[in-house]
Amino acid sequence: MATHQDPCELCAKLRTCRDGTHPGLIAELDTGFAVLGDSQFFLGYSLHIAKDPVTELHELPRVRRVRLLEEVAQLAEAVAIVTKPHKLNYEALGNMVHHMHWHIFPRRLTDPDPKAPVWGQMPQGDMANRHLFNANTHEELLIALRTTLMQIRK
Repeated sequence: MATHQDPCELCAKLRTCRDGTHPGLIAELDTGFAVLGDSQFFLGYSLHIAKDPVTELHELPRVRRVRLLEEVAQLAEAVAIVTKPHKLNYEALGNMVHHMHWHIFPRRLTDPDPKAPVWGQMPQGDMANRHLFNANTHEELLIALRTTLMQIRK
């Protein structure tokens, strides 16, 4: 069974969330941090990064596990409200980075291949650079997600 990696890139992201320097921080939640993804090719792509350095969902105590899933659903609801996608994709793979995290991808019928998984559609090279998260370019999206998520959590 996979174990938590050292160094862990998501633990590094958590440190920037905790110290307030993560530029894509949407909100701190009970079980993790909601952040905008590094690539915004799928506009609104967000992640829930678990505070606990576990690799599998079943490793969390039941109460925390249920709370984490509720918070993933709340983040997804905020993404849906703000971005108005045709469909949302939820992914928790952990093959590359073992630290528990959830991807929320808003999918649109205008995607290059709306029925295919996202990973094969992500642009590469210079094209990828055009879709990187930018605090200035994506400020309105970030604020809308933060505001909406906080309203959902009330």
